[in-house]
Amino acid sequence: MELQRRAWVRGIWEALKEILLQKLLTYKLRSSPLILPNHLATLNVIVTGATSGIGLQTARELVMAGANVVMACRNVNAANEIAQQWKSEVRQYGRTLNVKVMEVDLLSLNSVRQFAVEWDQLSMPLHILINNAGILRMGERQRFSEDDGIEEHFQVNHVAPALLTLLLLPSMLKATTWRVVSVNSLAHHWGQVDSKGWNSRIEEHKFSGTKAYGSSKLVHIMFLKALAINLVELGCNSVQCIAVHPGIVASNLVPGFKKKAFWMLDTSEGARSVLYCATSNDVVDNLDKGFAYYSSNCKPGKMSPLADKLEICLEIWEETLKILGLDDKYLSTSQI
Repeated sequence: MELQRRAWVRGIWEALKEILLQKLLTYKLRSSPLILPNHLATLNVIVTGATSGIGLQTARELVMAGANVVMACRNVNAANEIAQQWKSEVRQYGRTLNVKVMEVDLLSLNSVRQFAVEWDQLSMPLHILINNAGILRMGERQRFSEDDGIEEHFQVNHVAPALLTLLLLPSMLKATTWRVVSVNSLAHHWGQVDSKGWNSRIEEHKFSGTKAYGSSKLVHIMFLKALAINLVELGCNSVQCIAVHPGIVASNLVPGFKKKAFWMLDTSEGARSVLYCATSNDVVDNLDKGFAYYSSNCKPGKMSPLADKLEICLEIWEETLKILGLDDKYLSTSQI
């Protein structure tokens, strides 16, 4: 209870800091590009949820910087239109872009598994995985995925990206250096650690979409941290797992916030910290056992005190493997 109280207090402080200072703290970032044209040539990158918001801006910058980018999306028609538009923009300059669209629906674990199979058939190493896609259903009733029976916030924001990361791990280990970047949220500070809420129906008047969102983001941070620690203990010294809070951004994640307040970041500004965590060599210096948490100003941030507790992170790791139907020795028996 005391730990939860401390988490809430820190969350209030972090929220106030973002509202009052995020524009100031990120001001210097606007004048200098984080990645340069052709800087990422030969690197293979997957970005989930790349048709809108931060994911769209992130994918665009990576493509323009020369990376081989896969837009992993549910709406493949929209993604293909966007990709064609990008190609048209640079054609007049004699450039070609390496962008591919692949379908994945995070509300279906079978879709995630199929995506991993199709990626494996490409026989390419994966250098950067950006788990960007997420949902927040404010003021709505509790929903469960049709295929898997998991509460939708937990499925899209944690369980599905966890499965995707694990299934793509062999491809990442083929690369000399690789990195997983998961777009997180300040809301994780108000999250709770209760795996029963992942697939159990609760009384309607007690359910809060905002609370479920925060909890799903919290447990994903803890999963990512546990993944990094487990890999390091198995002798994988190339591990780079980063969770990043991009700031309070005006995007379509929350329809009611589409009208941008003066203190909010737009999606291109929100993408900057994600791009930094995906491409900067400086991030490596701040890894602790393969893991780091970054904030909107492209610097290490403060996580919830709950995420600092290793034993709780390992519990989340075990619960995640359990709900995915994976053995608790999954890493040691996979291609590590």
